[in-house]
Amino acid sequence: MKLLKYVSILFTILSLMILTLGSVAQAENAKEYADHIVYYNAFPTDSLPPQMTKQYGLKRSKNYAMINISVMEKGTGTPVGVKSKVTGNLKNLMGQSRALEFREIKEGKAVYYIAQVGVQSRENVNFFIDIVPEGSKEKYEIKFSKKF
Repeated sequence: MKLLKYVSILFTILSLMILTLGSVAQAENAKEYADHIVYYNAFPTDSLPPQMTKQYGLKRSKNYAMINISVMEKGTGTPVGVKSKVTGNLKNLMGQSRALEFREIKEGKAVYYIAQVGVQSRENVNFFIDIVPEGSKEKYEIKFSKKF
């Protein structure tokens, strides 16, 4: 219960910060699979509090985006965070592609993955994320777009 509450609070806080700063916020993004729920989001790091960017070693700027992925295992009761292998890349509208380097963040029982990448103002970016939850033979593919 605490883990689900923590993930929900994290996404709520991030969404509220984006809304408060006048940015166009997307609703919490999630994709449900047979055994897992994958939460994903991308947003400029200037919407994060300075202490958070310092804690995670992120550059705080409108020209940098953070991609956040969380994998939750479904089953009976409360979903549980799952360690996963997360890889991906992005492609802009000019066809330029860049790899995303995700790193695992653990806070209590919560496990999530973040990557940071430079973006241009008003740039449209397509994200392609592959996720393999620990202990699973399935690979999940998440594709989404974001305008910064």
